[in-house]
Amino acid sequence: MRTRFALAAAFVMAVGAGTGHAQEPGSFFGDGCVLDTEATPCDDCIAFEHVTTLGGDQLGPGYLGEMEHVVRDGRGNYWVGQNEGWVKVFDPDGAFLGTVGRSGEGPMEFGWPRPMHADASARVHVFDNDNLRISVIDADWRLVEEKRLPAPVEEKAPLDDGDRYVVQASIEKPGSEGMPLHIIDATGVLKSFGAGDDPNAEPPDPLPPDVRLAVGPDGGVFAARMAEYEVEAWSREGVRLGALRGEPGLMNTASSFSELPSSDNPPPNIISDIHVDPGGLLWVSLAVRRPGWLSALAGDDPAGIVQGRLDVIDPATCTMIASQWHDQALILLENRTVAGYGFTELGSFALDIMRVRLNR
Repeated sequence: MRTRFALAAAFVMAVGAGTGHAQEPGSFFGDGCVLDTEATPCDDCIAFEHVTTLGGDQLGPGYLGEMEHVVRDGRGNYWVGQNEGWVKVFDPDGAFLGTVGRSGEGPMEFGWPRPMHADASARVHVFDNDNLRISVIDADWRLVEEKRLPAPVEEKAPLDDGDRYVVQASIEKPGSEGMPLHIIDATGVLKSFGAGDDPNAEPPDPLPPDVRLAVGPDGGVFAARMAEYEVEAWSREGVRLGALRGEPGLMNTASSFSELPSSDNPPPNIISDIHVDPGGLLWVSLAVRRPGWLSALAGDDPAGIVQGRLDVIDPATCTMIASQWHDQALILLENRTVAGYGFTELGSFALDIMRVRLNR
């Protein structure tokens, strides 16, 4: 199970932006559609059941530093990537179990570990841009395999249970020039796409540097523009299927993404994560600045800067199934589980693990 933890940095550091274009209503898997948002955020569309909390007090054994991705392995343990160069593991009840790997360049050493997938054999796939490799680690924390990365990747999602991956990266090789998305395996790049390949159609705007990726049950690839509410889809062969456009007014901002937030530069509203469940529903997690965000920023209250919203969408009909605000920005795991990004009483990072139920 995978997700990404660039959430806090998105509101205190730079994030990328891109341009998009609205399309006429219709089927997502066709000419594109404008999302039907009649199901507005509500109080009971989605129920959240707290399971456990990961993270302890600062400098304690379960302390979480700056995070980058989390997955849950076959034993139900949570693997949280730490930017210091290792991965911290917690059991299903939130107890700290230990640290996997260490900072370095050798086997089981990392520069910036990003656990992003737990496969059917209970092995965790850990991306490391600094060392340009993927380490496959079993449930007993032993290294099983290393795969080379052709280039540093911005975003990634597993294909075929981790035998292949779809990544966003700058790869300049024959057939990949100018293409933002690539399917890779241990041997290198297998397919590049994502810049519009129909010579008879007006090409879509190029994907921006920061997108969120997900893979559907049939291997279809979904890419969400982080600073816009737009999701595009491709088949596993790289053929563009369509696009969905939702609430552009929510995402519009005059912010400079290269400067820190201030009264003149509010933090942007972003898509923080996406996921496609086994039934084909598209889950979109948004992080939206609160009305009182400036006071929270001035008061050094990071939890008061943003709130979350979870949208569940039927791509086949371009319809919102459910949409609900949450006090925390939410990170999506599989099997209808989310992590709420939070803080301990002493101000260190914490993750509230919750199960999700749709009330419909």
